[in-house]
Amino acid sequence: MRNLLLASAATAAVSLHAPVAMAQEAAGVKLDEVVVTAQRRSENLQKTPLTVSAVTGDKLESQGIKTVVDLSAQVPALQISSSGSGAAVVFLRGIGSTNTTEVGDPAVAYHIDGIYIARSTSVGALFYDIDRVEVLRGPQGTLYGRNATAGAINVITKQPKFDYEGSGSVDVGNYGALTTSGMFNAPISDTLAVRAAFQQSRHDGYVKAINKGPGTGGNDRYDQDDKSARIQLLWKPSDNFQVHLGADYLHQGGAGGGDQTYGTSLVTGDPWTCNCATNLYRNNKFFGSHGQVDWNLGFATLTYLTGYNFSRLDRSGENASTGAPNYFKGKDYTWSHELRLGGDTGKLKWVVGAYRFSENNNVDFRVFLATNSYLSFIQPEVTAKSTAAFGQGTYSVTDRFRVTAGLRYTEDHKARDGGTFLTNGAGAITATVVKNLADAKWSATNWKLGADFDLTSASMVYANVATGYKAGGYFDGVGANTYKPEKITSYEAGVKNRFLDNRLQLNASGFLYDYKDFQVSAIGVIAGQNATVTLNAKKAQVYGVEFESNLVITDSDRVDATLGWLHARYKDFLLPLGDSFSNNNANATVPACFKANWASAAPRAADFSGCRMARTPEWTLNVGYQHTWEIASGGKLVGRAQTHYESGKNLEYHGFAQNRQDGFTKTDLSLTYTNADDRWSLQGYVRNLENDDVRTASSPNSTTGLATNGNGEFYAPPRTYGLRLGVTF
Repeated sequence: MRNLLLASAATAAVSLHAPVAMAQEAAGVKLDEVVVTAQRRSENLQKTPLTVSAVTGDKLESQGIKTVVDLSAQVPALQISSSGSGAAVVFLRGIGSTNTTEVGDPAVAYHIDGIYIARSTSVGALFYDIDRVEVLRGPQGTLYGRNATAGAINVITKQPKFDYEGSGSVDVGNYGALTTSGMFNAPISDTLAVRAAFQQSRHDGYVKAINKGPGTGGNDRYDQDDKSARIQLLWKPSDNFQVHLGADYLHQGGAGGGDQTYGTSLVTGDPWTCNCATNLYRNNKFFGSHGQVDWNLGFATLTYLTGYNFSRLDRSGENASTGAPNYFKGKDYTWSHELRLGGDTGKLKWVVGAYRFSENNNVDFRVFLATNSYLSFIQPEVTAKSTAAFGQGTYSVTDRFRVTAGLRYTEDHKARDGGTFLTNGAGAITATVVKNLADAKWSATNWKLGADFDLTSASMVYANVATGYKAGGYFDGVGANTYKPEKITSYEAGVKNRFLDNRLQLNASGFLYDYKDFQVSAIGVIAGQNATVTLNAKKAQVYGVEFESNLVITDSDRVDATLGWLHARYKDFLLPLGDSFSNNNANATVPACFKANWASAAPRAADFSGCRMARTPEWTLNVGYQHTWEIASGGKLVGRAQTHYESGKNLEYHGFAQNRQDGFTKTDLSLTYTNADDRWSLQGYVRNLENDDVRTASSPNSTTGLATNGNGEFYAPPRTYGLRLGVTF
């Protein structure tokens, strides 16, 4: 805390002196106030004693942020990549999960309008007509529950209001990109309003197939063909009662992504070309609906929130080793219910509630082996249920000093009935490889203690101790196939400041995590054979500092910046039976982080203690500068340049050099003209100006056990550019 205060004071002193001459020209121009609901109540971002980043809808639109993956360059210590299946893999401060299957849980809880989205394949919905996105860093076990060990991402859409308004836009760019979107809001009566919005986005594949390859031939990869729509209703018969209903739909088409084939004769050496062997397709559909009732009872507000989400996945892929096709079909149904009561009682702000979540999933995944033969993972019944009760209160000891305490109890139940089979071309089962059966329960009590103090009317300091919990799970096989929940204890302190008559915002935070029983993939025994399973490693430690700032220099000039430093190490991480890499003598000469006794016979233990955790760059930096030119005709021209820097990072925990991304920068430029009455605008933009080949995911070849590229190699998009025309009415 002392170091944070000193750093904040030093930076503030520099900020107060260096730009003061220019800031004097900005009399009357101030930073906007941002309201967030991170603590289940509306409050000013600068008065919220949490490390929260809020990205407004205007910023999302102006910077071309169309999906959650694009948020990586906006928030310190946030790492988001997209897998070939389209699933979003989210890491925050070094904590995340790469298990995007029907039995894997994320470590960052993702919500849209308060509804928890359980599957990582369902968080890729397009960002359009968005009010803001809140990123809560650190465990959120009290108010957000299970699977929020690393934090939470809350997407809040724009709500209906009692005014007529509308907008539309067309965006064209390279790779044949075309995005169209629109919104219309209207009052139906004095008590009923409706809001509808849509977005369609497509572009050609970034990865070009340069020949047809064997088999059926290949097509271009990493294209996009998405169509989405949303409709919302607000009924407000009185100031004390309102009902909000909403529904949304998304269809994902095109080829989508996919692992490139890594057979020696098929590698091109260029990440943007492939000797692709299979024609990929994607025909995924997502539907969601939700309802929220708010009733002001005078002493408190009663809120009921319910949501239903359905996804149907239908896609094909390509085996990274052989080029053979695979096919995935699955359906997922989730229901969630939350009832909470919150209010202000004297000096106490409080909220209590109950939560219920249920999920039913079925999966059919088939991998081509040979003519009329498939290895098929058929799981017709995969279920999960979670029940919780929670409460949190903040008490004002004085006008400037407050204390917070929270508690949540959670019970989880997961089960599966299915198996791995051999099937023929007609889909009939010809042999059973292994049954996959599981039925397990876990429970956890999470808590939070915190305090915050107003240094001045525009500066506050806060400190929190909190715990988080990620549910346990299971892997293939029968019996002894479960693993324990992850647990985390977080110690965090921070300062939030506004200086220069509300023209400079400077926030800083520092944190320390004790991370236990984290879930990793390793070698186990299934049906008498070594196979990949999920196990619990003992301990890891993560600590770091983060800074966020915004400065209005003059009426026409603004600067924003974030800086993060992260130290993330495995403290006690031993795989007693090792894995396919420690058990392959060929790796004895390959420099890597893990330690193994190569002189002993396999299976041999692998010790990763002291290794850097995956996807944890030591430094991240985001800097943006914006200048506005007033046009004589009454319009304005806004230019913006921003760059994102990351130091080098391992993309998986073995530390193999070929699965590492070196340090890089990503620069975006835009120039926007808006006419005098704000009725239309025209923007030109370039994103990823450097056009570097930046890997977002990479893994070694677990099939061969060799430290060579293997089952996943994914890249951020190349340089893109285009024009966007927007109109409002």
